[in-house]
Amino acid sequence: MPILDRVVETNWASELGIRQVSEYQRCLSRWWSAEKLGSHLEALDSCDRLTQLANRHGFDLYLDQEWRRMARDQAPLSLILCDIDFFKTYNDTYGKEASDRCLQHVAVAIAAAVKRPADLVAHYEGEKFAIILPNTHAQGAVHVAEQIRSQVSTLKIAQTHSPLSQYLTLSLGVASMIPSYEYSPGMLMTAATQALEGAKVQGRDRVILHEQLLRQTQLVEL
Repeated sequence: MPILDRVVETNWASELGIRQVSEYQRCLSRWWSAEKLGSHLEALDSCDRLTQLANRHGFDLYLDQEWRRMARDQAPLSLILCDIDFFKTYNDTYGKEASDRCLQHVAVAIAAAVKRPADLVAHYEGEKFAIILPNTHAQGAVHVAEQIRSQVSTLKIAQTHSPLSQYLTLSLGVASMIPSYEYSPGMLMTAATQALEGAKVQGRDRVILHEQLLRQTQLVEL
C-alpha cells in the first residue's frame, strides 16, 4: 500500500512496530518504481508531510491511472471516502497540535486496515481521507471500510465534547463500479461523496454504500 517513505522517522510510527513499517516501506518503494510516477521531486509533491500518506495530488494521479487500467481490464474499482466526525469540535477543544496528532494516529489506523500493496490511502484534505481499491467489488470495499472504522474505534481517542460518542469516530462512504471510457473518475468520486454525506445524515459513525451507482453501471453483486 503506497504511503510515504519517511514514516519510520516519525514518533507515532513506532505504534505500527518496526516490522510493519518496514513492510509499508517496501510496498511504497515498489509502487513508486513500478508505476513510474516521475522524478523524486514529483514523488515528494505527491506526499502529505503531516500524515505520511499520499496527498490530494498523489490521490488524483493514482485514481486516474487505476481508472484507465480497470477500464482496460474491465475490472471493478472501489473508492472509500471517510471523515472524522465532529473534527472541528475536536480542534476547538484540544487545539491544533493535538488535532495534528489525532490525524496522524487516524492515518496509521487506516493504513493498518488496508492490506494490499495496490491499494492507496490518501490524506485527501482536512479531516478527510480517501482509499482507492483496484480490483475490488462493492462488498469487499464495504468490508474494508468497516475494518477502517473498527481500527479507528480501537484507538479510543477521547472526544469529550462530541454529541455522538466519548471517543473519536469515522463516517465512511463507499462507491464501486467497473470503469468505462464512457464515464470518468469524477463519477466514482461523486458517488462516494454522496455516500459519505448519507452516512452523516443517518447518524455518523457508519459505512454507507452508494447502491444506485451499482445499478446504473450494472455491477449488481450484493
